[in-house]
Amino acid sequence: MLTKKTEYAIRAMWEIAHYKGESLTTATAIAQRQHIPAKYLPQIISELSRAALVVTSRGFGGGLRLNRAPDKISLLEIIEATQGKLTLYECQVCSYQCQFLPECELLAVYNKAQAGLEDTFKKVSLADVKFSNGKPKS
Repeated sequence: MLTKKTEYAIRAMWEIAHYKGESLTTATAIAQRQHIPAKYLPQIISELSRAALVVTSRGFGGGLRLNRAPDKISLLEIIEATQGKLTLYECQVCSYQCQFLPECELLAVYNKAQAGLEDTFKKVSLADVKFSNGKPKS
């Protein structure tokens, strides 16, 4: 399941990618334009920075920018930067001790579904995502 934090991260990354200003955009501006609670944004930006998805500059004239072009950043990268490896079920995590493993035949189905989901998120770049008034367009 994708978390609210991940949704905020995707919206923040989209905002940075589509910022039309003369200089870098700021966390405050991102929070206002994307209706993201300002108290959550610093942690999200820190995680995106650690994943080398954004670059931050401090001081006068500082702010945020993408580390790569929007078409070179996949949604999967943003998801994994904010919530770790995407898994559908607990049994797909190596440390999980399931009473039905290794004989569970559902695990193969779960793994196939997860691979499809990962492939979809990997194929969709930040440039592919369209937002209108802060909400995704279908």
